Amino acid sequence: LIKLFNIEKCSKAGAKFDYEKGKWFNHKYIQEKSDAEIAEMFLPILKEKGIDVSAYNVEKIVSLVKSRINFAKDLWTQTSFFFEAPETYAEKDIRKRWKEGMPQIISELITLLEGEENFASAALEEVVLGWIAQNEYHLGNTMNAFRLAVVGECRGPHMFDITEIIGKEETITRLKVALDKIQPIA
Repeated sequence: LIKLFNIEKCSKAGAKFDYEKGKWFNHKYIQEKSDAEIAEMFLPILKEKGIDVSAYNVEKIVSLVKSRINFAKDLWTQTSFFFEAPETYAEKDIRKRWKEGMPQIISELITLLEGEENFASAALEEVVLGWIAQNEYHLGNTMNAFRLAVVGECRGPHMFDITEIIGKEETITRLKVALDKIQPIA
């Protein structure tokens, strides 16, 4: 190292720490970790929140949001809706997605879901998308209203992965609560 060192190659400017670059590096390191390792990092956060982890496949949940996080602390923000039903709904999403007639469509969706036995992601997706097409509903508005009702805002991983994990009963309950709580915003 002494032979390689050359003072002329040293910058005259002070050292700079780039926080955004540090986040980027951490994101890359997390992506290289297995879902099991990330789930282990998440367990203390879930326990702190009072979540009974035995009731969930935490590894599966983190696999769905792994690409969206920079730090382990981001896991709760990205996954809280798996563990807790929304108590509020994002106003900007209500304004954009909960249009006149949407409560009727969501009521019909509830009836459709009540008749489904297979809540596996791919199977339910096929049924729901077929129902939307058959009724000539607007795909984007319907699916985003569905997401808004289940998640509380229009974000998160694949909608049918969410419904598979939270299950039929919880999905239908959240839709019914949203029908009571969400009022269109002009």
